[in-house]
Amino acid sequence: MSPFPTDMIPNILCRLPVKTLLRFKCVSKPWGSLIDASHFVKSHLHQSLKTNNNVKLFLDNGAEIDDNAYAVDFDSLNNLVQFPRPFTAEITKYRSRIIGSYNGLLAVYHREEGIALWNPSTRKCHYLPALDEDISMDHDTIPGYNYDNSTILGFGYDKITEDYKVVKMLRSKTQNCFKVTIYSQKSNTWRRIKDCPYDIPINYNDGAYVNNAIHWVGDEILSGRNVIFGLHLNTEEYLEVPEGKRSSEDKKCGAYYCEGFSYMNVGVLGGCLCVSRDFSSCPIEDHVNIWVMKEYGVKESWTELLYLSRNQWVTNIFHTRAVGYARDGNKVLLDDGGGQQPAWFNLEDESSHLLCIPGAPQLVSTIIYVESLVSVS
Repeated sequence: MSPFPTDMIPNILCRLPVKTLLRFKCVSKPWGSLIDASHFVKSHLHQSLKTNNNVKLFLDNGAEIDDNAYAVDFDSLNNLVQFPRPFTAEITKYRSRIIGSYNGLLAVYHREEGIALWNPSTRKCHYLPALDEDISMDHDTIPGYNYDNSTILGFGYDKITEDYKVVKMLRSKTQNCFKVTIYSQKSNTWRRIKDCPYDIPINYNDGAYVNNAIHWVGDEILSGRNVIFGLHLNTEEYLEVPEGKRSSEDKKCGAYYCEGFSYMNVGVLGGCLCVSRDFSSCPIEDHVNIWVMKEYGVKESWTELLYLSRNQWVTNIFHTRAVGYARDGNKVLLDDGGGQQPAWFNLEDESSHLLCIPGAPQLVSTIIYVESLVSVS
């Protein structure tokens, strides 16, 4: 019998889940070195993204003091696992939250303790250094346990420099602006960049990473016009996303005039930028529309995906954000950031049902991530 060809081993291993690979590191020193090698980490990640395997749904407990985090297979919603969080959740302390996910890394924010990059698959965590005092001391903090409009956050990956980055905007006490700092994983340092040219009077979710930029909803400082804007992670320039139609061709609410809305949550759905429009001033019924930008930067590619009315929807519609499509593309998972139970919306018959994971908390904020071996530092 001929020996097994060793050049086939990497090709086989890159198809296995992270938990199995971590055990296989103990098989031999060559296998351990292979699994730790940067080229293998990239190959494994590429294989998972190409096949859409090893995709997990992270469940972030938004209502209880809980030191554990939870995850399930996104397709089946089975195989519940729990693991310790990077920051503890003492009853007298603030809870931490996930501010973004990319390539298997999660960025975790705790109001008092700081920010960490965390790979829940490898259980590795890296705590980011603190900001310089001249910036942190000028922060106009607002009491609260969750989102506030004085601390704006985002996490993404600069594909040009291959560097994971965290953006932190702090509302200044002494100046009418947000002072902006950006963290680089490669240098493990924070650096001040130009102030944000937009105000963010309402903050319901963290930045959405698409096309090498992190996006938020804000207002032009002079005109007060409500816009979707981004920060490009490589050029560090601010950009404005072109707006789509102000109203739908088919107004499901039945109102003759229903164009007055404000943008609420910006997110990512199927790799595309998406946004929810709040029509709480509609004369017929309060509702929210979710629109998807099918081709980034192209105004005409904005497409209305779904319509939610207050009376018909099963959760808090005005904080609703899209999390992800089901594998068949017929359903969308929606949540409101942790105060209510997430729910599935069926795009074909417009029905809905709550997300129920036996053994997991019910009132959760959810985020999708792919298992990977990517290093946190």
